[in-house]
Amino acid sequence: MKILCVCTGNVCRSPMLEALLRRELEKEGFTDFTVSSAGTMTDDGMIPTEHAVTAMNEIGLDISEHASRQVNRTIVEDTDIFVALTTEHGVALAFYHGADPKKILVPGAGVPDPFGRPLPVYRQCRDLLLETLPQLIEDIKALCV
Repeated sequence: MKILCVCTGNVCRSPMLEALLRRELEKEGFTDFTVSSAGTMTDDGMIPTEHAVTAMNEIGLDISEHASRQVNRTIVEDTDIFVALTTEHGVALAFYHGADPKKILVPGAGVPDPFGRPLPVYRQCRDLLLETLPQLIEDIKALCV
């Protein structure tokens, strides 16, 4: 089962969620899941923001080796479940890339973009992602039935 986390630049929210989701699925014993991320408006190969790396290091996750990639039709066709960080990302996945809307999840009411903001905002983003994770895992499980 392939899960794709999607935000805009793929240098903050989606790599943070990718690492969190991978860790949580592994904790729950789901070894048949692959978690990755991409952005709707990015260039391939960009590194995560310094604050995203710091916020994740604070909870024992290293995203420093992440490299951004642009969402495209090939990635979408190879994905089973999408986690869009906002409703707008979900619309872009469905409308521009042909993702099945029934396979697009949005954590909570969406996660605001911390890009360009100070470290405390990145921590708030990380904590919001952590807060939405239990329900997101349940929603993923429901799509796998």
